[in-house]
Amino acid sequence: MTKTEIEHALAECAAQVLERMFFVCIHRENEPTASEVDSEWICEVGFAGEPSGHLGLGIGHKAASLIAADFLGEDQASLSGLQIGQVVCELANMVCGAVLSRIESGTTFRLDSPRLLPAWRSSGADAAVRLVIPEAGILNVIFSAERPVCPMSA
Repeated sequence: MTKTEIEHALAECAAQVLERMFFVCIHRENEPTASEVDSEWICEVGFAGEPSGHLGLGIGHKAASLIAADFLGEDQASLSGLQIGQVVCELANMVCGAVLSRIESGTTFRLDSPRLLPAWRSSGADAAVRLVIPEAGILNVIFSAERPVCPMSA
């Protein structure tokens, strides 16, 4: 599977999760490189299988607050940092599961618990997408695997 195909899967899966589970509409922007992303909330989900790797998700505070409020059915102003962080972790977990199911549907993976990070972790030629949440900000998703992934079996 090419980097472009993985980026397409990342964008589609992230959009579907945001629209279906968080009631947020998005559109796609230019793909960022790991050095271009700057987010207040950064989460990583490691996965083990064939292949192993990680998915990183970064989002600004305004967009994270909006997503958390919609997901929890709460007012944005009443949310704690802990609640926002937990929702960002759940979003990363859902996107990671959706992406792995799409690009490696015949493989069983073990996902690590999502964890918040102080900065992006990158390992070079990662596939990356940038999605815009209108009037709220940017969501960046980076996918890295230890070896190339295979296309889904037909």
